[in-house]
Amino acid sequence: MSLGKRWKRSAYFLFTVPAVLLYLIFFAFPVVSGLFYSLTDWNGISPTFQFVGLQNYLSVFQDKLTMSAVGRTFWYTLVMTFLVTALSVLLAVLLNQKLKLQGFWRVTYFFPAVMSSITIGLIFNQIYYHVVPLVGKSLGIALLSKNPLSNRNLAMWAIMLIQIWKETAVPTVLILAALQSISSDLYEAATIDGATGMQSFWNITLPLVKPTIGVAALMSIRSGLMMFDYVKATTNGGPANATTTIAVSIFKHAFTDMKFAYSSAESILVFIVIMLIALVQIKMVQERD
Repeated sequence: MSLGKRWKRSAYFLFTVPAVLLYLIFFAFPVVSGLFYSLTDWNGISPTFQFVGLQNYLSVFQDKLTMSAVGRTFWYTLVMTFLVTALSVLLAVLLNQKLKLQGFWRVTYFFPAVMSSITIGLIFNQIYYHVVPLVGKSLGIALLSKNPLSNRNLAMWAIMLIQIWKETAVPTVLILAALQSISSDLYEAATIDGATGMQSFWNITLPLVKPTIGVAALMSIRSGLMMFDYVKATTNGGPANATTTIAVSIFKHAFTDMKFAYSSAESILVFIVIMLIALVQIKMVQERD
């Protein structure tokens, strides 16, 4: 092998080293160390610990508050995913039409996506605290006359509204791109055959964008299961644990209760679920391509 080819191969290898190191430091090492500590009773501070095997994992399933947070997270994720997906499809269909100021509307709906979740949570926290009660009292709506975040029956729905406002943008972009890839010849042929706009949507548009909708839905599911920022910026899990999700539960167990090993077990279980969802998403993307 010539010196030039050896240098070229070495250069390719050297270019991959930073990426491999970042992967090992920020992904592989935390996962492996989390798995290790989940098998111990380490509190996150003490220099000593004991191995307890699968006791932390058993405790997770026996803890009523943790399982309540899991159930709350799952129903929240399902409802939020349905609403985000439905709204994304609706917005994509509308933006795919010939509208006045089309560029303006496309920029406007995507604006929340470029803002941080914490910032959006803090903004809505002020809206719920100052604006909503004022509007509720002005309209005589008793349910909205107080901060909805202080009502345990409304707090989760109020947080869901924040996430829907933030998370709809990216799925809309994906679905809009799928809509624009559909040949206009299909719609022209359907029109000639006497199909209405709704019939064209159900028989042409929806089947062709269904794989993209599936990918967008999986993105929302993953986002819902990892939901933390909005709760932290608004209720911190209250009132009376009404908005405590599994991510908030992990945070509290690790940094408030100092049950680091227990929270590591929770994290590993969530990691497995997220990994399975990611694998399904990758498979769906491959099938679509």
